[in-house]
Amino acid sequence: MSFVIYTHYHPDHIGGNEPLARRDVLIFAHDNLRVRALERLRTPRRGGRFSPQPAAGARPVVTFDSAVSFHFNGEDVRAFLAPAAHTDGDAFVHFPDSDVLHLGDVFRTTSYPIVDVYNGGTVAGTIKALEAAVAMAGPDTRVIPGHGLEVVGRDALVGFLDMTVDIRDRVQALIAEGRTLEEVMAVRPTAAYDAQWGQEATWTANDFVPIVFYELGGGSLFVR
Repeated sequence: MSFVIYTHYHPDHIGGNEPLARRDVLIFAHDNLRVRALERLRTPRRGGRFSPQPAAGARPVVTFDSAVSFHFNGEDVRAFLAPAAHTDGDAFVHFPDSDVLHLGDVFRTTSYPIVDVYNGGTVAGTIKALEAAVAMAGPDTRVIPGHGLEVVGRDALVGFLDMTVDIRDRVQALIAEGRTLEEVMAVRPTAAYDAQWGQEATWTANDFVPIVFYELGGGSLFVR
């Protein structure tokens, strides 16, 4: 192994990579990820509590602004920023010759989108990033999620995008009616999707909907 590309900074993705660095494996990431990796950060899945700081050896040593390309094994590989989506340092990794697209935690098959509002994530950015991924994916593209047991195709990605947009639109309509967060939650704007995306105990509609609500102007401060 010569190098590793980080898709985002969360400890479950980068925390165990210090042994690789000791073997002179180069670690690449977006500029913002290195900034985050030098801090002790709050994360939404820990209820806003601080997460452990990554070991020094797990921090990226090469960073990029918008995109970086690699050329090896006769193939081009491109990593590029997905701005303000899951976090503010997400990277997609595209293997055009193999028709493979890795989306990190911007795309998951196990839950609703996790939007890390503590570290620059936004619902709008998540939707924009998913739209870009759908535009890149073809009928035979293999899409790798950040969490999930299967490599999926474009249709699954489109379904995840459509679900996210629909929930955003439903919450926006309820805000326009003057509904409070409690009233929005009572309406259950995710009801049509809970069976598929609401079963992960650590991230359900009760976590996702308030983030959508506050981002759309339903409140002045995100509190969890």
